[in-house]
Amino acid sequence: MPVIRKILPTELPLYRAHLLRLDRADRYARFTGTVSDESLARHCAGIDWSRTILIGAFLNGELRAAIELCSDRILWPNEAEFGVSVEKELQGRGVGSTLIRRALTVARNRSVGRVHIQCLAENVRMRALARRFGGRSSIECGEIAASFELPPPNQFSFALEALEDGAGAFNSMLASFASGPQQRAAA
Repeated sequence: MPVIRKILPTELPLYRAHLLRLDRADRYARFTGTVSDESLARHCAGIDWSRTILIGAFLNGELRAAIELCSDRILWPNEAEFGVSVEKELQGRGVGSTLIRRALTVARNRSVGRVHIQCLAENVRMRALARRFGGRSSIECGEIAASFELPPPNQFSFALEALEDGAGAFNSMLASFASGPQQRAAA
C-alpha cells in the first residue's frame, strides 16, 4: 500500500517526474488535452505554493499519484479546484479516492466552500469518483464539470487532517527505514 502524504515544495522534482511518467492517455485525462514534456515542466515551475497544496501517494519512496489542490482567494474567495493523476500501476486500487477525500478535508479546513474539477466526458473513473463524493456534474463542450459543496471546518475535520499528516510522516519514515537495508545491499 502506498504512503499518502502532503508533498513539500522541495519535492517538486518528484512531482515533475511523476507527471512525466504518465502515458499519453493519462496526461490527456489529467490536463483535458495533449501536453508535452515541456508543458509539464512549465506547469510545475509555475506552481504557486502559497495557493497550492499537493498530496501524493508514494510507492517504495517514488511518487506515483498526486492531487493538486489550487485556490485563489482573490478570484475565487471560497472556491478551489483540483486535478488528479494516478500512474497505471495504482489505478483501480482506491488511491484516487483516498487522494480526493484528503484534498476535500484539506480544502474544508481552509474554509473553502466549493471545490471544482473538470474532466473529459470519456474519463469514466473521474466521473465515478465525482459521484462517489457527492459532486454535482454538468456537461459542456465534451467536458464534465463537477463541484463539491463542503461544510465549514470543525474540530473533527481539523483532527482528521492532523492525524493524516502525522500518519503520512510516520509511514514515510518507516518506509525509508524498510528500504534502507535493501538499497545498501544493492550498492
